[in-house]
Amino acid sequence: MPMNAVLLGVLLIGAPLVMMVRLLLQHQLTLELRERGEHARGEAVRVRTSWMNGKYRVVEYVFHLPDGSEVRGEYKEHRRGFAARRASEGDSLEVLYLPDTPHRHQRVDAEVGLFAVLTGVFGLVVFMSLAIIVMMNAPSKKAPAPHRPTPSGRLRTYDEPTPRPKSRGTGPLHQTDDY
Repeated sequence: MPMNAVLLGVLLIGAPLVMMVRLLLQHQLTLELRERGEHARGEAVRVRTSWMNGKYRVVEYVFHLPDGSEVRGEYKEHRRGFAARRASEGDSLEVLYLPDTPHRHQRVDAEVGLFAVLTGVFGLVVFMSLAIIVMMNAPSKKAPAPHRPTPSGRLRTYDEPTPRPKSRGTGPLHQTDDY
C-alpha cells in the first residue's frame, strides 16, 4: 500500500475516530459527575492566548478540595466579538469533580449532553463514509504496460555503414538517361 494512501486513511478515518472517542469519553464523564460529582468553587488564575491557534484563549484555573489540596485545570474559549463574556484573571467558576479522582473534573455549563454526542457522532460517521467512498472511487495508478522486445534483426549500430540497395542487374551500372 503506498504511503499516500496510508496517510490519507489516517487523516480521513483515524482523526474522526479519535474525535468520536474523545466526545464519548467527555459524555461519560458528564454522566459520572451528574451521579456522584462534588461541587467546588474555582478561580481563574491566568488567561493567555493559545500558542497553536491565536483564535483561542486558554483560561487556567485552580480549585481547592475539602482536604486543602488544590487541583489545576484549563479550558479554551473562542475569541468572539465584543458582546461575548470572556473570562479574566480572578473570575470565579464552579467545578464538578469526582471525589476519588479529582483530576477528572468539568466546569459547570461545559457538560457534553446526549444531543451533542448524537450530533457529533452522526456528523463524523457521514464524513468518514464520504471519505471511504471517495477513496474507493479514486483512480488508482496502474503499472505501465511492459514494452515489447525490439527484434534484434532490425537494430543497427551507428558505427556500421548504411547498407546499399541491391542493384537490378548483374553487370556494371550504366547510366541510361542524359541530364
